[in-house]
Amino acid sequence: MKSFLACTIGNVIEWYEFIVFGYFAHVIGAVFFPASSPLFSLFKAFGVFALGIMIRPLGGILFGHIGDKFGRKNALFLSIVLMTVPTFLIGILPTYESIGITASIILIFIRLFQGLAMGGEYAGTMTYLVEGANDANKGFYGSIATLSLVVGMALGSLTSALLHTILSQEQMFQWGWRVPFFLSSIGILWAIYLRMNLQESSYFVGLKKSHSVLNFPIKEAFSKDLRSIFITIFVQCFLAVGMYTLTVFYSTYAQQNFKNLPPLVSALLNTPGVLLIGMTAVISGKLSDKWGRRKILSYTSFCAVFLCYFFIYILETKSVGLFLTVHLSLSILVGSFLGPIPSFLADCFSGKTRYTSIALSNNLSMGIFGGTAPMVITYLLSIFHLDVIPLYYLMFSAAISLTGLFLLKIKV
Repeated sequence: MKSFLACTIGNVIEWYEFIVFGYFAHVIGAVFFPASSPLFSLFKAFGVFALGIMIRPLGGILFGHIGDKFGRKNALFLSIVLMTVPTFLIGILPTYESIGITASIILIFIRLFQGLAMGGEYAGTMTYLVEGANDANKGFYGSIATLSLVVGMALGSLTSALLHTILSQEQMFQWGWRVPFFLSSIGILWAIYLRMNLQESSYFVGLKKSHSVLNFPIKEAFSKDLRSIFITIFVQCFLAVGMYTLTVFYSTYAQQNFKNLPPLVSALLNTPGVLLIGMTAVISGKLSDKWGRRKILSYTSFCAVFLCYFFIYILETKSVGLFLTVHLSLSILVGSFLGPIPSFLADCFSGKTRYTSIALSNNLSMGIFGGTAPMVITYLLSIFHLDVIPLYYLMFSAAISLTGLFLLKIKV
């Protein structure tokens, strides 16, 4: 139980810290990247958000090496420490108005360090939890890792909603945007303590006893797992685009398109969907133990292609109720895909390089497809002026995932 808590509490806090940047992108864009139009400031803020995610593969290589050579526990401890300091620095960072472009540059570097930390955190949590399960519960145990991720996002969503309600726009732009970065310090010391006392993965202990630990896991991963890494990057495309579109982009979309609603209601429109992703992930993770990972991922991708096309006509109505219906439906699809992913990835790679290969596959997919999604969608909106662009993008990503699952030869 303590091991579960140590893994998940760290993951909750790190994902809260990482995602609040996305929820406050419209404020951060104006404060650190003043531009001729709010849309362009938002675009630049989403660009920095994307950089933090695109650097994650390097973090995956770094922490994957530590995790596969020196132990899962050491990698998980270092990742949470590396995330904590940059998050605190964002909270005290002077703005563009105070020190000019230096503030923008420092913010970029801080996000890069956060991205490195995230490159090891989630992959390590997935690896640790799945390795602690028997064959009949791998999907369920892995889904706990995804649930902790979603809880962190939900806390970020709730914090954003409360602050946008309590504070005036002037207060938000002056100092309110700093608050969520300070709030994370409440649980961080406890999380570090739990990680310090985390027991090593029994699977890794077995590798050490049998002298099977590799000196250079990344070399083995590239020589033995390269094809699987490449294909699983594309398999996760729908998940990557879906997670960052539903949790980051649509938060801003709701606040900008439903201005007649009370601020709290507008901000909280995103929260039920985030929670539904987590609930659905646990259910689908458990079902994957019975029905198989590939089958659930394939069915979900197939349904997403057609439902996204159908949702285009619904979203064009500009109805709050229908927007919420679409958002919740998409959340079920993304959650259904999210749940089996940890056990799916663990089954794709050998234990000797599992941490490294999972970190590379997941982080490359999130960096290439996920981190860029809010920025790309914002850019496409500025060109085509169609509010349904995100649905076209989701539909395209689901088709890519379905193709990747078809090409994968490993039995999972």
